[in-house]
Amino acid sequence: MNRWIYFILVLFLIPVQTTWLNGIGLHSVKPDLVLLLIYFTGFYAAEITGLMAGLALGFVMDLFSGAPIGLHIATLAMMGLLSGLLGRFFLNATATLTMGIVFGLSVLNGILVFFFHQWVRGGVLFPEAFRWTILPEALYNAALGGIVFWIGFRRQTLKKHGANPALFSTLIR
Repeated sequence: MNRWIYFILVLFLIPVQTTWLNGIGLHSVKPDLVLLLIYFTGFYAAEITGLMAGLALGFVMDLFSGAPIGLHIATLAMMGLLSGLLGRFFLNATATLTMGIVFGLSVLNGILVFFFHQWVRGGVLFPEAFRWTILPEALYNAALGGIVFWIGFRRQTLKKHGANPALFSTLIR
């Protein structure tokens, strides 16, 4: 993706994520557009690109959201690195695979953020937070990730370093 387009997308996406989506979310559940952008960046570019996108977007998210500095930096950088590593192992991405990976990353991100907030403030039980916030948000993100994949990324090729499709076809035989 062109760097200027990516920069403009980030400038538009962060304020939308931190301000406007709070007004249209269902209860406390809203889609995590930044997580989706980091997933697609890491999965289709490389793990280092996903890590750097997670660090940058996490820093900007911490500045705009009022969260403690470092919370989004750590979690989103980890999500970018994981999506990049998962992108190395899959030769053909599908909407179902995208939905599954986004669901898993969203659940992991929600659990990490919950335990950080529990460590700092406390007061909420994990089963309630998982049932009413983490799981519905992960389902929302997975559905939105599948839609975004179907619209924009289904014909995109993965840029994997060292992946040789001919090698994989000989291993299957």
